[in-house]
Amino acid sequence: MINPSNGKIEFRVATSIADYLFLRRLRNAVRQQLTNDTAKLGYLRQFRFYISRPAGLEIHIAWLRGRRAGYLLLRRAEGTCYVTEAVAKRFRRQGIGLAMVRFAIGRAAELTAEIRASNTVSIELHRAAGFYPLALDGAIVTYRYRRSGATTA
Repeated sequence: MINPSNGKIEFRVATSIADYLFLRRLRNAVRQQLTNDTAKLGYLRQFRFYISRPAGLEIHIAWLRGRRAGYLLLRRAEGTCYVTEAVAKRFRRQGIGLAMVRFAIGRAAELTAEIRASNTVSIELHRAAGFYPLALDGAIVTYRYRRSGATTA
């Protein structure tokens, strides 16, 4: 881990209720950019998620200067690892999104990102990290990253 007191980004596995409440607030703030369930999450639904997190799901919180700045979800399914990330508004444009995607690249040989075609910021972020477009399905574009020499996630 990197020391956040010097302005570096630190990644921690989400474990506490405070982490999950942060995840809920940020997810609700960016829900219109999500590609699947865009409904607002209530406390009860988030608590159920906290106590019975789905198998194959990793949740990481990005910290900057001792404050939660974003979240990264990694879901292993269908021979790949789906990546979802979000950065809190006040922490944007500081390299946190790119750092989260690079962190994800270190954790899986193959990553898939499903992005709204209108979300040009996320598309540029994934391209900058080495993702390439794989498919366009209506309003959703799928980007893939495969580590050199990798065959599966």
